[in-house]
Amino acid sequence: MRFAIAGAALYWAFKPQKQGPGIADTFNLLKGIAPVVIAAAVVLWLANQVIFVSRWKLLLRVQSVHIGFWAALRLHFLGIFYNNCLPSAVGGDLLRAWYVTTHTDKKLEAALSVFVDRFIGISGMVLMAAVCYWLIPVEGQQARQQLSLKFDLLDKLAKYWPVLALVVLVIAALLGGIALNSRTRALLVKAFKFFWDKGRVLIGRVHKAMVVYYRHKIALVFALVLTFLCQSAIIIGMWLVGRDLGIQCPAKYYFVFFPLAWMIGALPISVGGLGIWEGVLILLFVGVSVDRDQAQALALVHRALWLFGSLPGVVIHLSGAHLPKEFSIDYDGGPG
Repeated sequence: MRFAIAGAALYWAFKPQKQGPGIADTFNLLKGIAPVVIAAAVVLWLANQVIFVSRWKLLLRVQSVHIGFWAALRLHFLGIFYNNCLPSAVGGDLLRAWYVTTHTDKKLEAALSVFVDRFIGISGMVLMAAVCYWLIPVEGQQARQQLSLKFDLLDKLAKYWPVLALVVLVIAALLGGIALNSRTRALLVKAFKFFWDKGRVLIGRVHKAMVVYYRHKIALVFALVLTFLCQSAIIIGMWLVGRDLGIQCPAKYYFVFFPLAWMIGALPISVGGLGIWEGVLILLFVGVSVDRDQAQALALVHRALWLFGSLPGVVIHLSGAHLPKEFSIDYDGGPG
């Protein structure tokens, strides 16, 4: 299903137009990008990863979980590989959480740091997009109104309320059938009791860990600042590429469009957001009067950058550099 959705999204994003330039024009634009611009985008992308790992290490340190920078960097690149190249339901964040918790007594705290890290990252994307959205110059107001129409979710949902109502009725009927059956009802009661007993303990530990984060507000604010820095590094790199492609729209649009594409692409419906990132970026840039071939070229460079960045994760995975003894938090170098 994910490959099918990715293929359909890619076709929609790059399908030949009845009027206007074709895919050949897009590739001609790609060939014309200056090598120094590509090099700058790669350097900024790598800077993003270094800042990302620094943010995660900060959140681990708040919970008194210590891990070397290079070990965290290896885990991070392995997570990028899983996120961008594999159609797995288990993403890179879960992989990072697993390997960290394997090597510390503070398993829950270490795992929680990964999800707090993800939450801060998403919050940073939302804030960045929202702030830059309202800072778009006056001459961009018409484009901003177009974006409002395209992303007015409530209006779109209102058109399909019969379908949503049918889905709700089907789910309600299934739940009612399960509840009326004595065997399934007994299993549900047993499962509820199990999760209630275990869940109370887990919730208590999660609460304690969250209290620790709450007491370190400055660390959380600094983590949010690092989020802005690491996301800005990639976006500035893409802005440099866009300028070389001849895209003339202000840099502020990039700070709105790329976070939106990342957030929508994070939905687990494709393979690493394949086709989703590209489609959203092309739709948004074309909506502000950018030529379609330029928008397509920019989207392809963006995808190539992330795929290139996934290569270290492949090497780490195949070489076994992610195995426990390579970076055990509690490993002291002794036998065993």
